[in-house]
Amino acid sequence: MNKIQIALFILIFLVQINFAQTSDESLKFGKLEIEINGFQNNVGDCWFAIDNSEEVFESEDTVWIGKILPIENNQVVVVIDSLEYGQYAVRVFHDENSNGEIDTNILGIPTEDYGYSNDASGWFGPPSWEKAKFIFNKPEMKIQIEID
Repeated sequence: MNKIQIALFILIFLVQINFAQTSDESLKFGKLEIEINGFQNNVGDCWFAIDNSEEVFESEDTVWIGKILPIENNQVVVVIDSLEYGQYAVRVFHDENSNGEIDTNILGIPTEDYGYSNDASGWFGPPSWEKAKFIFNKPEMKIQIEID
């Protein structure tokens, strides 16, 4: 190898190292705590979903992360220790009779309590992604959702 080839090789190597470091530094993670309040009792389960895109949020049969959680002291607390910074929306409902779905009356209005991040609501259906989304960009963040 001549001097030009060696210099070029070193330059490419240094650029690759710098790129790898930049890529790793651009991914930031933090701890998100979600406190869900407003349960009338501890009967049944809390169905929890956090979505990372409008497409997933507005889908009726898809979630990004979903959990079925017990209710204790009329409250549920969810902690995600290593969540990548980004935009998210949370949706929850109280499955009081543990049948795996949110019950509705004859008009389609839910008879079990539910809630969304930002305490967002919608007319004649769930709120939009724009109303429910929040920006997660801190090492530690806490949000609260009141169901009703």
